[in-house]
Amino acid sequence: MRTEVDQLVRELPVAGIAHATRLGLMLKPGLETEAWRGLVTHVARLVRTSTGARQTLTAWLGDVLAYGETGGRGLITECAVATGINPGTLRNAKMVCLRIPLSCRRDTLSWTHHCEVGIAFANPQEIERWLAVAEADGLSAMALRRRIRSHVASRREQRGASPDEASITAFQLMRELRAGDRMLDRHRAAWREWSPGAAQLALQELRAVTDFVDTMRARALEPSTPRPQDIEAN
Repeated sequence: MRTEVDQLVRELPVAGIAHATRLGLMLKPGLETEAWRGLVTHVARLVRTSTGARQTLTAWLGDVLAYGETGGRGLITECAVATGINPGTLRNAKMVCLRIPLSCRRDTLSWTHHCEVGIAFANPQEIERWLAVAEADGLSAMALRRRIRSHVASRREQRGASPDEASITAFQLMRELRAGDRMLDRHRAAWREWSPGAAQLALQELRAVTDFVDTMRARALEPSTPRPQDIEAN
């Protein structure tokens, strides 16, 4: 893994990059828009041509997208098409990089660890605390995810959520799921031909989606109890 990352670092352009690690990129301040977009294109090309170090490349894309926060409208969609990485994965990567600067990332943890924390929390102190917990307790990314979910669920129970909040969240979630479903349907012929390796990578990238499908299948078999916040399928 380290050898793969070292090779990728050597393929990065010198101009515009102050520091590169397996967990991200630190770009030089004051990059012109053209140079920045060129860097996005370069990293996207590395994603297309490389067979490994996918977490590192996703982190790099997250950092270059986060750098152009005010000037990258539509760029996530372009990157998704160019790299084959799900747009949601890129949005999450950008958000994680905005919330956790490279200087705050911990080399003892994986990019996935940082994603679990950065997606769940926005407060810098809380992010730092959870990264410290993951490091000190030697948690796997999955174990960290379970602990964070338990913590968030407990906090929500204590705080409570209004029916309106629950309805809005459910509506937004279903809207995003329908959009993803339409995109998958349009490209059905393409993903049916993916190799076993690509299928494994897809399962890793979309683990939240597979968890959702498994949970919904189990929930659908339970006795139905209508609730005010339930949303209609149509």
